Amino acid sequence: MRDDRRTSRIGRNRRRSTRGRRTAAASLALGALAAAILGVARWLADPVGTDAPRAATDVAAGPPRALDGPDLAAGVDGPGELPASLRGTQPDGSLALSADGHFLPTRGAVRLFDYFLSASGEEPTAVLRQRIADHLHRALPPLAALEALALLDDYLEFREALRRLASEGRVPADLGRRLQWVRELRREHFGAEVAAALFGQEEQTQLVDLERRRVALDDSLSDDERRAALAALEARLPEPVRRARERAAAPSRSHREVSALREAGGSEAEVFALRERRFGTAAAERLAALDAERALWRERLADYRKLRDAVLLNPELDPQEREAAVDALRRERFEGAERRRVQALDEATRPHP
Repeated sequence: MRDDRRTSRIGRNRRRSTRGRRTAAASLALGALAAAILGVARWLADPVGTDAPRAATDVAAGPPRALDGPDLAAGVDGPGELPASLRGTQPDGSLALSADGHFLPTRGAVRLFDYFLSASGEEPTAVLRQRIADHLHRALPPLAALEALALLDDYLEFREALRRLASEGRVPADLGRRLQWVRELRREHFGAEVAAALFGQEEQTQLVDLERRRVALDDSLSDDERRAALAALEARLPEPVRRARERAAAPSRSHREVSALREAGGSEAEVFALRERRFGTAAAERLAALDAERALWRERLADYRKLRDAVLLNPELDPQEREAAVDALRRERFEGAERRRVQALDEATRPHP
């Protein structure tokens, strides 16, 4: 039976538009739902939100054309009033067309479906499906909308299929085996080439992260050995993932470098130059202004605390007089949110006579 279904899929894949709908739909559904069902979203979901399927120009001729802005926001209302969790929000995800007007199945489209399906506990699936269908018909040309709707139906079908697998106890408990299980299911359903095109980068990242976890927990490694192993694993990440992670880590790395430079006696000019190399002149100027702001705050807070401590340690005042005098100090020197912040800090730092 499984071989018959697969032969049928291969036959359908010879037709270009159907191939784009079926293969990407099942693959994307498996990746997104595996994360939810297996409870390991950090390991199974793309950590940087990249859209690997956007490069699938073999699915439909020509480069993809993204649909954003007003087109993407059209048709959000759907049948009746939106469920409470979606009110006041904008759709997540994206829609894309090939140069010849065909809908391109992408991870962005699945994110759009998931935006609506996140209200599954509030409305029946049939109602949510109609909301998405209305959105697709308003945001896409007629043929592309039908192709996107086919992807949606595949996605809903595979959501249910994966739920059944979980209820039957088919999900491996071991994290490494779990990742391999998902990988095998993808290739069983789509074949190695399509699965690798859609999920190769994600799977490579997951395997590296799994190995990083093992290295981090390996007590037999020295600190130097662990750092070397982690650096080697970082080099094995796909280039887009590595670049994204480097950008995400840049602020904390810069903070450590600036702290080390100041502890070593570095001047503010040297700090500025370091930041300028990292982030450019405009960002370095903003960070310098923020430093000045923080320094001024610390100075104001230190001045206030000297006066506050003198009041609190004054033996000539009774407790009520001390509290009234401190409150007057806060009102004199701070306003609004600042005053509330200082009051909260006082609870942890005030001396007691």
